Amino acid sequence: MTERIVGRDSELELLRRALDDTARGTGGCHVMLGPPGIGKSKLLRAAGDYAFEHDIAVAAREAFRHDMAAPLVTLAGALQACSPPAADFAWMAEADVGDAGNYARIYRLRESLERYAAQRPLLIVIDDAHWMDELSALAIRELVPALASAPVRWLLAGRSKQTDAAGWQTLHWLAERSAPILLDVLDDDATERLCAEVLGAEVDATVLAMVSGCGGNPLRIEQLLTALRATEQIVIADGTATVVGDDLPSSFVTTVRDIMGALSDQAQWLLKATSVLDRPFDIETAARLMGSEPADLFDLVDETIASGILVEDKDGMTFRHDLVHQAVRNTLGAARAQHLHAEAAALAREHGRPAGEIAAHLLHSGRRGAAAAVEMLRGNAATVATSAPGAAADLMLQALHAVDEAEPGRTEMIADTVGLLASAARVTQAQKLGEQALEAGLEPRTKASLQLGLAEASKHAGQNRRAAEYAEDGLSQPAIPAPVRARLHAIHAHATFYLDDFATADRAGAEAMRIGREHEPGAAVFGLTARSLVAQAEGRLSDAYGHAATATELADGHADMALHRHPRIWLANALTSLDRFDEAEKALRRGRQEAQALGTAWAQPLLHYYAAQLLIARGRLDDAAAEADAGVALAEQLTAYQLTVPLLGTLIRLAVLRGDPAQAAEHRDRMTGLIATGITAPLEDVEWPLAVLLAAEGDPGRAVGLIAGLYDRLDDRPTLIAQNPAATPALVRLALTVGDRERATRVTGAAARLAARNPSSHTLAGAAAHAAGLLRREPARLHLAIAQFRKTDRPLALATALQDAAAQTRQADRAGAREYYDEANELLARAGAAGSQQRLIAELGGWRGTPAAPPEPVAERRPSPLDRLSPAERQVALLIATGMTNIAAARQLHLSPHTVDSHLRKVFHKLQIHSRVELAGVVTREGAT
Repeated sequence: MTERIVGRDSELELLRRALDDTARGTGGCHVMLGPPGIGKSKLLRAAGDYAFEHDIAVAAREAFRHDMAAPLVTLAGALQACSPPAADFAWMAEADVGDAGNYARIYRLRESLERYAAQRPLLIVIDDAHWMDELSALAIRELVPALASAPVRWLLAGRSKQTDAAGWQTLHWLAERSAPILLDVLDDDATERLCAEVLGAEVDATVLAMVSGCGGNPLRIEQLLTALRATEQIVIADGTATVVGDDLPSSFVTTVRDIMGALSDQAQWLLKATSVLDRPFDIETAARLMGSEPADLFDLVDETIASGILVEDKDGMTFRHDLVHQAVRNTLGAARAQHLHAEAAALAREHGRPAGEIAAHLLHSGRRGAAAAVEMLRGNAATVATSAPGAAADLMLQALHAVDEAEPGRTEMIADTVGLLASAARVTQAQKLGEQALEAGLEPRTKASLQLGLAEASKHAGQNRRAAEYAEDGLSQPAIPAPVRARLHAIHAHATFYLDDFATADRAGAEAMRIGREHEPGAAVFGLTARSLVAQAEGRLSDAYGHAATATELADGHADMALHRHPRIWLANALTSLDRFDEAEKALRRGRQEAQALGTAWAQPLLHYYAAQLLIARGRLDDAAAEADAGVALAEQLTAYQLTVPLLGTLIRLAVLRGDPAQAAEHRDRMTGLIATGITAPLEDVEWPLAVLLAAEGDPGRAVGLIAGLYDRLDDRPTLIAQNPAATPALVRLALTVGDRERATRVTGAAARLAARNPSSHTLAGAAAHAAGLLRREPARLHLAIAQFRKTDRPLALATALQDAAAQTRQADRAGAREYYDEANELLARAGAAGSQQRLIAELGGWRGTPAAPPEPVAERRPSPLDRLSPAERQVALLIATGMTNIAAARQLHLSPHTVDSHLRKVFHKLQIHSRVELAGVVTREGAT
């Protein structure tokens, strides 16, 4: 077989250019897709050779079907085989890397990669990536964008046919975000050149006519030509090859059989015996399957390798391609296949192979083996459920297919499988399987457990109504175990909260707490966090804090699964509402550390969301945008799209505040697209941001119409003005703009009542006074609002009150109004609120005129590219330019690595650079410190 690559000149050139960029310090990712036999593996090997020749380290591995149930094995195998060897990845060979969860292991891997890439560029190659394990797939989603600024190049190849496998889903996710390399069949010219390369001669029309049936697939062409040579049906005369004879191969399987037919009987038996294996094998394994001695196989191995059916590499012998492997396997009879699979299962046990691999052989070894396989599959699923729920679900699905419909315990297996599918975010599959089981009739305990799994699956997908229905059905079953009942109440509480049924949510949360405190602390914690959300939505801020604080105390006292509910997320939210910003920041920092240590990825986007709300309140808009942007990226990596919607809503508001309506419109389009898929989110996270954008676009009428329901329900649902007090005067101003004094009055009354219920809140008192001042045009109320806001750390709320006070008093107190205007302008500029600053200038700038005391002239300075950066971005850029990794910079700045990633993406975009090396050059040239 030829290793020369024919007909792929453009793909080779693209890969070489990418690797040249990597050698200069630029990272990136390429996904190569195509059908089997199209030439992906050859291109990967060529890329690896080119990288190694240009002093780029290469970490390469082929993924195998059985990788799917072995967490992180695909990436670990590649990095442990890194050439030259790297001590940075030695920890991945350890059987036990501690009790850290998935996300903690990914975080550690990221740190290792950043550290290694700081010394030498790296190419990571994964062939057959559609088979990679679930944790490797999750890690790659995280690491590709995270390491985009480092000289790490990813090259992943897989089949273009869609599957449910985590590996294929990740390939698809990456391909959507870049230009994939799509390998097509060879054209006629390339086909002729390949034939000449394989045969070592020019070819005539008879050869081209014969290979035309291969459809331009390089592997099929090579195998066909090899078969014709083996059967002496190709003649080369005068430097030209011709096909002779009548009995010619009619299919790919036939070509492989023809090649085998030219081999000795024992060589054929070697191929057939080893065809039951799904990974590279050594000569001892082949001998065991054949019932021979290893020494008797040396000549046979040479014979099969010379035929092109087997190839040999550092891992052992393997079939040249999956298609060849399958063609050989198809030559086995049923009885012989069962015997070989039974022997392969015994060998796999002896070699310590994954239980899933052993079970796969047992499933094909006859009835007795299938029964043992089911037990093994169930046990393996339980082992990997926490680290790889998708792989565990696939193992359980295999077990389900292997048991009879009437098998005792099958319904319990279905319930377990539904829960695993839910954890893996395969919601549609979970619901379909669960509904089928429910229709068949189940005993109450099993039915309740099944409905809990369906409720959690639906909640994960943002389908709150379905989650509530499943939870209610589960709770209606008699004699449910207390832990299951507590979890059902907790999920019911959160689902009904997002359906605006606050009373039901609060009752369900209380029940989860009552039952769970004794039987299921995790459910008690989750129920209390739902009660915290309800209390805040109803404007009971002290109660919101009390529930969240109790949940946190309970979780700390029952570490284990209770801590996995991360109540500090909601504690920080409650503290922010109470203006206890420093405590909220500490809670978020501690929550982030716990999420990383426990490996609970779902908590990360929520932490970014609440961190963004805190930063908006404090007037740090650049940092808030970076937090929200990082949250969106992470939620999409995790396919947690229900968390993406409120984060996009936050980005819409931030884009308006920062004066970027085009970006706001882009975020709006992404958000509405997700909502169209059935994802739900609170009004405050969807309708309010859209209304803010409409008002900024000059359409206040549509804005008021969109949030009419929000206006009309403020008395019983003051959620928006409790969570975001700056919205109070904005709602009044918007209503007055369209002449709707009734709604403006309703907002003012609701704000006053909210402030009265929370007498210790200066922010709510200020917002109520601000609203009244706008409605009644009473400067004294605005002065009171300013005084209240000065007691808080909410510069944007203060700036807006100052602006309105300046507008109302500019005739009666010109000097005082000017001071208000100047202070508001300075506050908005410091916060990065360019959009709000523009509106201030548009309203009052002409009246304000030139400041009475212009600043002293300063010496002219040459504009610097770094001037394009925000203060937060500049801070990150200067640290990275010193050679610091993103993780190290995150630690120094007390940010999450994802937030640093977000800042750095914007730095690269604004400076129009592509690598850390270029960034260091810019900083050095500008003499920045």
